[in-house]
Amino acid sequence: MSEKTAVAVLLGGRNSENYRSCQSARDVIDALEEKGYQVTAYGMSMEANWISFGDLNSLKNALKKDNFELTEESIKDISEVTESLLPPTSLLETTVVFSTLMGSWGSDGTIQGMLETEIVRFVGSDTLGGAISSDKSTAKLLMEAVEIPTPKHVIVPDRSWRRDPVSNVMRAASLKVPLVAKPARGSNGVGVSYIRVPRDFKKGIEISRNFDGRVIVEKYHEPKQLFECNILEDEKGKIILSEIIQTNFKTKDKVFNFISRSDKSSFSFTKAQDLEADIIKLVHDYAKRTFEVLKMSGYAQIEFMIDKEGELLVVEVNCQPYFGKDGSFALSWKEAGVSYSDLVDRIIKEALSRPAGLI
Repeated sequence: MSEKTAVAVLLGGRNSENYRSCQSARDVIDALEEKGYQVTAYGMSMEANWISFGDLNSLKNALKKDNFELTEESIKDISEVTESLLPPTSLLETTVVFSTLMGSWGSDGTIQGMLETEIVRFVGSDTLGGAISSDKSTAKLLMEAVEIPTPKHVIVPDRSWRRDPVSNVMRAASLKVPLVAKPARGSNGVGVSYIRVPRDFKKGIEISRNFDGRVIVEKYHEPKQLFECNILEDEKGKIILSEIIQTNFKTKDKVFNFISRSDKSSFSFTKAQDLEADIIKLVHDYAKRTFEVLKMSGYAQIEFMIDKEGELLVVEVNCQPYFGKDGSFALSWKEAGVSYSDLVDRIIKEALSRPAGLI
């Protein structure tokens, strides 16, 4: 079956997650080849050009480099590369697309919308699920509506901030410091800042506005434990839960931002230990309901916190997690008895079970 199935891997992207997408693609390509799929690869460079790779082995060699990013400069060392301003026709003619693009112009519904318009199957969430789950302001409102606990927050819209920043600072101040400012559609801790005292309000919001005009300011909760429960959807639409994976910090940062996330020596992942049965039951319930209310599909990563006061909160949702073999998503399934190549194979099969295009 699989040896006749053409899979196009999409990598790179126009944001700071470009290199993580490339790391994911390296491992996904190897897993697909191990399973006998017919693999091709396409990319989006940091400069927003589309790239077709005619020599897969040359690309694979490039992806072995530490922190490789897909840029106009880096592709000069890869054989048989073709650039274009529009998506290559051959990409749109494949059987299924496995995108490893993350963040803006990747997992936020933009690429998914293009593929749905062209009636191309792809893994993961569709346009709606990608757009909703990638927008923290929308996601938090929906989660609160069904009583999924998440930190209290205010939304600072772009137009409102430009008209009257003072009133927005006052709204945010109603939550009381300490707070955290985040780009509404950011990921991987990019643009996240810690607001310790009132005079930090404007600076913190402006830092986040460098990455998205719409900003979330939420109450800071000091973590006692941080962990995640990941989801797979099978070919019949059944939700399957992974083992719960704990994040162990070695950093003194108040928030797990882009800098701390990029330094692998600052944290590690292990199977969660000593979680009480009632907490595990709540985690499973919140993970399933978050997946459903945010209209996600295929797979997802749901991140949780137990704060110093003992409160359980959903703190992040990722419809397109980092897919590298060294990441927490892959580890959670390895701990559940699913090998990396089987994980990738399951995801492809689930995508093939769904109708293509906007149905």
